[in-house]
Amino acid sequence: MQEDRVEAVADAIAGLGYDGIVAFDRTEPEYATIESLYDAYENEALVKLLVVCATTQDYQLNGDAQQFWRKLDEVALDHGTLDTQQDVRDILGTFMEADVNARLNDQKRDRLVRILEAGFDDWFVENYRIATPLKVWERLAGALDTGMNKKTVVLAMKIYDIAHLIRHGEYLEFPWEIPIPCDLQVERVSRTSGVNEGGTTTEILETWAAVMEGVSERLDQHISLLRIDSIVWQAGQIIGEHEPDANVARDALTDHFQTVGIDQEPANELASELTARM
Repeated sequence: MQEDRVEAVADAIAGLGYDGIVAFDRTEPEYATIESLYDAYENEALVKLLVVCATTQDYQLNGDAQQFWRKLDEVALDHGTLDTQQDVRDILGTFMEADVNARLNDQKRDRLVRILEAGFDDWFVENYRIATPLKVWERLAGALDTGMNKKTVVLAMKIYDIAHLIRHGEYLEFPWEIPIPCDLQVERVSRTSGVNEGGTTTEILETWAAVMEGVSERLDQHISLLRIDSIVWQAGQIIGEHEPDANVARDALTDHFQTVGIDQEPANELASELTARM
């Protein structure tokens, strides 16, 4: 961990302000899909159950996350109803036939079977209104028989959080220690920003936790790592398209940040800090 770089990146993210940080969630690929599902179907429990279960398959894609979420939206709307847990199962079954899920398809189907055979769907529909986010997190990890810090489990909780935001206008109360999903984009931005170059997964997670604490201190309110993940993931995609040309990457990042709704000065500052070691 490079503490001077952690401080600089925390400064730049805090410079967006709370509303600017939240704006990134609205441009995540799953956001439009969840909005579409709520518009088409009234059942909050089943929409949340569908997107949480689907997210556990969001890895080793035959395409990208944008394709993954567009296809889920298409399959769910084509199905025509979302009134029962069987509808959720049928939509997921059809969704798993899509090309975007072709890689490791048997493994992914087995994961869904485990979730459903463990009764996660029954438990969720009955308890989601009263269960803490931590309890939902624990139950999902238990159904998959895996650790709570596994990438797809954490990502499923991020999607659950965003689904709650869309429906209720506020985030859920997750514990501070929820980790950032450590994937290619997080590793890339860790390197290009200089906060952690070549560290282990554990070290990278600790580094972004330090960034989170710095941002939260500066804004005097808790900023979940799930929010910072949206910024880092989007930045990582753009940087990956333009490496190793730092100047072009910075311009592309600034353009994207302004599209999100960030003013030019803080957009420039964040773009510069996320590519400082590129």
